[in-house]
Amino acid sequence: MDDGPKCVYHTVQFSFWQCGFRGQGKVSMSDDDKVAPCRPQARGLARRQAMLDAATELFLEKGFERTSLSDIVDRSKGSRSTLYEQFGNKEGLLRAMVEDACSRLWQAIGSPADTPSFTEDALVELGVRFVQTALAPNAVAVYRIVVAEGHRVPDIAEFFFDSGPRIIQQRLTNRFRTASEAGELGRDAPEVMAQVFLGAVLGDLYVRQTLGLAPCCGAAQIEAHVRAAVRIFLDGVGRSMA
Repeated sequence: MDDGPKCVYHTVQFSFWQCGFRGQGKVSMSDDDKVAPCRPQARGLARRQAMLDAATELFLEKGFERTSLSDIVDRSKGSRSTLYEQFGNKEGLLRAMVEDACSRLWQAIGSPADTPSFTEDALVELGVRFVQTALAPNAVAVYRIVVAEGHRVPDIAEFFFDSGPRIIQQRLTNRFRTASEAGELGRDAPEVMAQVFLGAVLGDLYVRQTLGLAPCCGAAQIEAHVRAAVRIFLDGVGRSMA
């Protein structure tokens, strides 16, 4: 069953005094109504994202090995204590970058419980959402870093593959299996359908974007490419192989 990778996310713990309640004792309902709302979690998430953004930029500019924790702290305008609390170390930062990028791809595909229609328009909508997410600058940046540093950082390449491509393919495989059993698609292997669909909608757009050979694709260009790929895909899987 596909539940996604079991990732542990670091959270920031906040006590009542950080929200302005220190020394106030019991707060009545009338007093509580007057207390301005505070959003410590939002502040913690903002600091976390600032460090992830700084680390992404520095890993691309200097490489993982040559980027120091001081570099990341200075660029993010954060603190070492926050970095250690949120990520543990530099490897933890890299793993968190991968987790965030992969989670956005899962959201583009949808949850395993989703049961979309397999009409041309529905598959185009799914494909466009996936391609736009995969071609986003942050997603491309993380992929470049993993490719460059995978042989130096233990297990990061395998972690990326297990957290992203493998989960996405499993979710699509399950959807295509359901559609095939319902007669919406042909009877070919759903695993193959998922591989072919992903390869078709990405085409060479992803390779070009990763290599920096093409500017960011516009929405119209992506939709035209995905629609052509979906039509070919449906025509192919509509005829079961002997």
